[in-house]
Amino acid sequence: MKRKGVGKKIGKVIAIVLACAIVVGVAGYFIGGVNTPRAATGYRAFLANATEYIERGVRGAVKSDNDYTGYMELAAIPEVENGYVPQGYCYCETLNSHVISYYHDDEASVLSFVDAATGERTKTLHLQNADGTDFTGHAGGLADSGEYLYLCSGNSVYRFSIAETDALADGGTLVLDSFVDTDVRCSYIHCDGKYLYAGEFYTYYPDDRYGTDKTHHMQMTMTEIHFSRVNAYALEPLNAAFNAGNGSVPIPAFACTTPNLVQGMARLPDGGFALSTSYGRNTDSHLLLYTDVTKREPAYYLTVPGGDVPVYALTNDAQTASLRLPPLLEGVDIKDGAVTGIFESGAQKYSDGKFPLNQICAFAENTAA
Repeated sequence: MKRKGVGKKIGKVIAIVLACAIVVGVAGYFIGGVNTPRAATGYRAFLANATEYIERGVRGAVKSDNDYTGYMELAAIPEVENGYVPQGYCYCETLNSHVISYYHDDEASVLSFVDAATGERTKTLHLQNADGTDFTGHAGGLADSGEYLYLCSGNSVYRFSIAETDALADGGTLVLDSFVDTDVRCSYIHCDGKYLYAGEFYTYYPDDRYGTDKTHHMQMTMTEIHFSRVNAYALEPLNAAFNAGNGSVPIPAFACTTPNLVQGMARLPDGGFALSTSYGRNTDSHLLLYTDVTKREPAYYLTVPGGDVPVYALTNDAQTASLRLPPLLEGVDIKDGAVTGIFESGAQKYSDGKFPLNQICAFAENTAA
């Protein structure tokens, strides 16, 4: 009897300790969200990451239906039959072409050009480093300013003139010999004619394979932590940084915090923002639409050489719509006032996915979730 009594007491103590831990944890969660925005506490970052990690696993295991709407196919994505995986995308008005960047597990990265009028591939260019070696980087986002095309990979943004690419024949080589560095791990870029936006992708893994700088981890609202950011560089000072020499670090005009899983961004004609989010060959993508958050008060400021840079928040309260789309939506841009973009699900690498879609697409506007 005595032993049973001791066991009961120990059980009560354990229960009390666990209850206290839960109470303290919940209190810490909410207290940690007071006076936002601010640097995310380790405790809240851990909870947010653990939750996202579990949710991502569940979404990957439980396949949703394939009854997708809200997109229109414009043209097939070339080069996937050769083992290339499409990543970045932009519509180049100067050439009236869809431009797509790819990586390959065994070959040099490439760019392909698709005529927007006919939907036919016009040429594919192989990318090369300044030292003559193949460029085998991830070849992420693409952007077009009217005079230049920009390509991002890692922390760098590369620049080459549209006239130069137009002069090259199919199968030609494009040398990436002009670049600047950024303080974001560039996964996508976009140009609206005034700013070049360079942003990063984040999702949690214990090995930090898709990690971002800890200074980018900010508690934005009571329930939202943003682990990633997109910088906006005014074109004139950006191109001055390119002209100053390789490795120059331009200063952004402003920045925005972003949610997890962002693969692409486009500035809407009304000043709002469109974010493409995706991860996993069996998991839905989303196109998220936001109001023009730059008309709000900045969430906080970044201290940079020469002053402070405003940072705006692409938080849930600024979101106006969410369009559910097939898996693996990547880069997006604006063509004729509408959001257009590409999927990587049609690549051979992802041929076992639940809904392969090897198409450049236009997306419906103002579609509610």
